[in-house]
Amino acid sequence: MYWVKFLHVLGVIVYVGGFMALTRLVGHAVKFESVESRRDAYRIYRRMHMFADWGGLAVAIIFGFILLMQHPSYMKQGWFHAKLLFVLLMLVVDVVFSVILFKKLKAEGPQPKRAVFSAIHGIAALILVGMLISLFPFGMR
Repeated sequence: MYWVKFLHVLGVIVYVGGFMALTRLVGHAVKFESVESRRDAYRIYRRMHMFADWGGLAVAIIFGFILLMQHPSYMKQGWFHAKLLFVLLMLVVDVVFSVILFKKLKAEGPQPKRAVFSAIHGIAALILVGMLISLFPFGMR
């Protein structure tokens, strides 16, 4: 049972850590002057996002469902509902970031400003803090 919780937490760490790092990296890549270097960087960032971040998300979701099947009483607890709300908010932020990364950065026209990626990074950090606050005061087991 503890290995399931460990794998769930490990997936969350890989996903959130990779997502936070990637938002910062893409924000710095916007400043690249060469179109070729920016295109190469975005290609690497898309791969990182597809495999590392979404891989961690898949592990977190799979083992989260296994934990939920082992402890169905979590569905009746307030901290769990708050956690799910923050997870959904994080997924919305991730989808917005993915749309920018996969669609808008590929275009030749004007690129999104660094402030966009800084805002995504800050919003994700606030969601993570909210998620952690929702877990611990309510007696997460």
